[in-house]
Parts: sequence; C-alpha cells; structure tokens
Amino acid sequence: MRQGLKVLLAATLLGVPVAAAAAPVPYTALDPTAYQSFVGNWSPDSGPLCAVIGSQAQWDKVMRPAPLMGKTPAFGPPASTWDAHVVLLIAKVMPGGGVGSAFKPLSVQRTGDALDVSYRYVMPHVASYQIKGYMALEVAKPVAASVVFTENGKAVCSLKPGAGVWLSPAAPTP
Repeated sequence: MRQGLKVLLAATLLGVPVAAAAAPVPYTALDPTAYQSFVGNWSPDSGPLCAVIGSQAQWDKVMRPAPLMGKTPAFGPPASTWDAHVVLLIAKVMPGGGVGSAFKPLSVQRTGDALDVSYRYVMPHVASYQIKGYMALEVAKPVAASVVFTENGKAVCSLKPGAGVWLSPAAPTP
C-alpha cells in the first residue's frame, strides 16, 4: 500500500497523468409505461436515438404526448425533476413482442468528467409490428461533459452535453 502511494505521489509531482477510477453513479430507471408519451421519429432509425435530457423543453423535443380520452395522465416526469436531475435516454426501433425486457441497465459510471451508461439489450421476439422502445435513467445534476451509451459492451452513442450536443442522431420529427 505504501509503495502505491509513493508511485502516485511521484507521478503527480512529475506531471504524469494518473488514470481516474470509475465511480458508480446512482440512478433511477424510469418506467416507460408511467407516462402517456412515446419517442418521436428519428432518421436514420436503423440506429439508436440517444439523449441527455435536462429540461422540459428537451423532453418535449424528444417525446410526443399520447393523450387518452377521459384521462389526465402525466406526459413526462414532474417539472421539479429538471431542477436537480437529467434523464439519460436510449431508444431503438424493435419488434413489438416482449419489449419490456429488451433493455436492462447495468451501470452508470463516472470517470473524470465522463459518464458511461452501460446496459444489456436483447432483441424482443419477432412480432408483426415494430415499436420505438426506450430505456430512461434519471441521474443527479450536474451532468458530465461527455456521455457514452454502451450496449452489450460496445459503445453505440457518444454525446457532449457540455458542448451542447445532447441528442443524436437528430431531433425527432412529428
């Protein structure tokens, strides 16, 4: 242990970059069925849509309301959410069979000013229709300068919300 501290101190004094350790970031997985909304279309839809949503305006740019007659469901998280949290969202066009188990969050890790959102994705059963399924994780602000979504061990999306790049590939269309 003492030798490790000496090496770390020597590296710091000599200006050698020291790799930062990844730290787990607490998150809450949002239930897609809790809101009467769906992800808007994006192009090309052969790849995922990734977003770091930090405001109601950004939520409204990605999500579309799906109102029902006679009900007043929530179309998204409460307004107070955006004061202290962001939503990390990954969406895919997929077969409609068994979509509830398609995404499984594994971890959110912070290394320096970067977040890695790691999840498992299993293609749902073949169905006669397709849907835009998504996984949304709520994490505390401030958001990191860089956010990478890692699916089954492979990076599929990289965003730079600190530089204004919070959505990829492009804004969904109505």
